[in-house]
Amino acid sequence: MATLRPSTLALSLILPAALVACGGDKSDSASSDGTTTDDGGSGDDGNTGDDGSTGDDGGSGDDGGSGDDGGSGDGGDSGSGDDGGAETGAVRIAHFGVFPMDAGTEVDIFVNGAASGVTLAFKDTTGFISLPEGSYDIDIVPAGGTIDDSVFSVPDFPLGAGDEWSVFAAGYVAPDAPGNAFTVAAIPEDRGSIPAGQVRVQVVHAAALGALDPVDVWAVDAGCAPVEPLAAGFTFGAVGNFDLPSTEVNVGFDVGGDGTVDACFKVPDVGVVDDIVSVYAVNTDGEAVSLVAHLPDGSTAEIMPEAG
Repeated sequence: MATLRPSTLALSLILPAALVACGGDKSDSASSDGTTTDDGGSGDDGNTGDDGSTGDDGGSGDDGGSGDDGGSGDGGDSGSGDDGGAETGAVRIAHFGVFPMDAGTEVDIFVNGAASGVTLAFKDTTGFISLPEGSYDIDIVPAGGTIDDSVFSVPDFPLGAGDEWSVFAAGYVAPDAPGNAFTVAAIPEDRGSIPAGQVRVQVVHAAALGALDPVDVWAVDAGCAPVEPLAAGFTFGAVGNFDLPSTEVNVGFDVGGDGTVDACFKVPDVGVVDDIVSVYAVNTDGEAVSLVAHLPDGSTAEIMPEAG
């Protein structure tokens, strides 16, 4: 069994309050600082932060969700915990873990040793779920398994009153895959600092493919020609935040660091202001790369690269 960092543990906090209120006795250890994986960001300009701050939600992806698991567009109670008053926190999650052959990607979430009934598959997302403040033991189990089948565990994750987290799982499950290993990270969110009338586009490097670690991110024009660099040496797990008038932006990935755009993505205006849209770079086991925008209502929109 692997023990995840506390950010992993936030993955399971989408569970019903009745379950998370139960006591647990797991003995695995993990830190509880809630930090993100790796360097959390690459820039020093105040936009592309390395603190792993602010999160985002998900959208109406064409990959489909798992139906009854609270993922892929059923939203949850978007509103980031303000319905529970000062006694609750809130989390939302996104599952971008890469499974062999892109098959059997579903995982069950256990809370304090009990099955929660929540199942997530590849590219499933949730809206915000408000939960009572407290400490939780979380396990990730292959779908249909029991607590004895737990493959990742995080004990004693603290969810404070008023806390808001965006949580994502990414990386290869198979040990011999051509890239970064499976991990989970939690990004603390701060909507209060977004300038009025703008949207915070949170760019997250969740593409585990080794060829994309690192990658330079560019703003590009309508023809996908590079205009200006946004983040140099963007590594797996890094998070960059950009406050913009809208989400409509063209971005390019430069894999070789030579100023040449190798993949171009045109992100549309999704009509969100005064909130956060998380845009995750992801890849399949077949090495197909795309962007997945996690929207405030919990839904997703997938953006495929422009044809060369």
